[in-house]
Amino acid sequence: MSRTHRFCRIDRKGCVHCGCRRFEQEAVIDDRLAATWELSPRERRWFDRREGHRCRDCGMSRRVRMLLWTLRRVCPGPDPEILHLNETNALGPALERMGRVTQTVHRPDRPPGARIGAAWNQDMTRLSFAEGRFDLAVHSETLEHLADYGRALAEVRRVLKPGGLQVYTVPLLHARTTRRRMRPGASGRLEPCLPPSHHGDAEFPVVWEFGGDFIRRRAASIQAVYFDNYWRNRTVFAVVEAKAG
Repeated sequence: MSRTHRFCRIDRKGCVHCGCRRFEQEAVIDDRLAATWELSPRERRWFDRREGHRCRDCGMSRRVRMLLWTLRRVCPGPDPEILHLNETNALGPALERMGRVTQTVHRPDRPPGARIGAAWNQDMTRLSFAEGRFDLAVHSETLEHLADYGRALAEVRRVLKPGGLQVYTVPLLHARTTRRRMRPGASGRLEPCLPPSHHGDAEFPVVWEFGGDFIRRRAASIQAVYFDNYWRNRTVFAVVEAKAG
């Protein structure tokens, strides 16, 4: 195991957001997704625990609690400028307590940079923000839906200040190798090369299924990977990447 891998128990003192000690579990991985993802019974249980294990008071899932636990430990300085990409469910109020938050959504039918409610419409691969603006950037379950996730990570790094951090989650199975479910066709539009798959919102199909090689390929940028109870569930983790100072 790499020295960048760090281990914790995020629920040891209750929900990291509201402190509640009561949790409930529901099954969220349906048969179709389990089949297209080719999940083993154990892997399916892992993702159910990742996405369906929720705080009974605030509703925050284990994945999002993992993200928040990590953010609180790496957040740089007082009152940081935070970029929150694509509205991670239930995370917004917690981020507002940590610093000044710029919120984004992605609506392909609206102009880039348009104001949509309290958020800005942004394509993560072509951000309209100035270079070096933010101390911290946060995104979750977004990269697997992008044709060029490397460009997206580079764009987020561009808008960070020197020494800034981006913290994120991706659905990943460490024993596998990353595979592509869609690729650009002759017209430039994404076309399936495996049966279509969706994680939740059908508007954004899965382009990549990440395996353990994802973390190895990102090793030069990764500062740490925080795991919750790795030996019982290897899907619950958050990645911290740093921009050189």
